[in-house]
Amino acid sequence: MKSDIFYWILNMSLHGGLLCLLVLLLRRIKRLPRGFVYSLWVLPFLRLVLPLGLNSPLSIMRLLERLGTRRVRMSRSEFFSIMNSVSLAGSYDPVTYETNVLTGLMETLALVWLIVACGLVLAAAILYFCTRDELRNPEKQEGYYLSDSITAPALYGIFRPKILLPRGIAPQALPYILLHEQVHRRRGDNFFRAVAILTCCIHWFNPLCWISLKFFFEDMELSCDAAVLKKLGEPEKKTYALALLDTAQSRNLFVSAFGGAGLRLRVERVLAYRRLTVLSALAFVALFALIALVLLTN
Repeated sequence: MKSDIFYWILNMSLHGGLLCLLVLLLRRIKRLPRGFVYSLWVLPFLRLVLPLGLNSPLSIMRLLERLGTRRVRMSRSEFFSIMNSVSLAGSYDPVTYETNVLTGLMETLALVWLIVACGLVLAAAILYFCTRDELRNPEKQEGYYLSDSITAPALYGIFRPKILLPRGIAPQALPYILLHEQVHRRRGDNFFRAVAILTCCIHWFNPLCWISLKFFFEDMELSCDAAVLKKLGEPEKKTYALALLDTAQSRNLFVSAFGGAGLRLRVERVLAYRRLTVLSALAFVALFALIALVLLTN
């Protein structure tokens, strides 16, 4: 059973990795809005966690099929299939291999994968519960908490997140920090951080997943900055950028920090921010839908 799961995990990791690489390339286009780039990360995520896909003549997987990738129909369905690029099995329901040597090798690799994946999930859970110690005995204020245990403002917690600020925070930066963390809380970014980490634990053998995790966190912060700037006037961009520079950076994986990843890049993006027109926003929504149709179907 675990060998079957591992076989399809390999396929999902290969296809998800290709989409990770595509998003990494697209995010280098500076003219793309950061909110659009942040939303693109859902595409490789879905490929990494969903083995099934709807069949579509517009799918890029049709091109891969010509290069050797097989399409495995699920329960002889005309609508759903699994793309099989590993192509090591002779049959797929259940997965069986052509030689006993290959069967033994896949069983061994599946066991190694499962042990490492469980170990990483356990380590991530321990790390998360250790960060909860920073939530002990905070001083409640209007809309946030003060703590002596932290050095950087951040949103702590996954299901009932709280905004925690270190004591001595500059009063002029406080409104911008609260706006930033409220955007994270409204979007559920801490939950998405945890899901992204869990996904990397499952696909621990794929280096593209770990590389993408770093840039996913960076795009999360850039898109959050863009959402805050929509609410601020043009004269406040420099004040917001100064607030970023004056804030210590957090190294906690499970929190959405005001002084988060890529601080220098974030300041540059803040100063260069321009609002999207309604027509441009609709065009990017349509572009996202088209990309999703091409990349997520089989």
